[in-house]
Amino acid sequence: MRLPTEVFKMAQGMELLTSRELAKHLRVKPETVRDWARRGRIPVLRLSPKVIRYNADAVIAALLATPVEGVSHGK
Repeated sequence: MRLPTEVFKMAQGMELLTSRELAKHLRVKPETVRDWARRGRIPVLRLSPKVIRYNADAVIAALLATPVEGVSHGK
């Protein structure tokens, strides 16, 4: 399989993780990672229709920027 040039350039220098690896890093289940990706809560890098990878830094930034439902941050 040959990756499109823009995907290859973007992936250089990044540590790309599987849903299982990312889940272990975040201490959640792989199903949770896949659910977040389906809902658009975290960014994904789709290498093919069946191959998806995640950049941990981008995912953490997205999670920190997204308010969590049911959690009050007021005083």
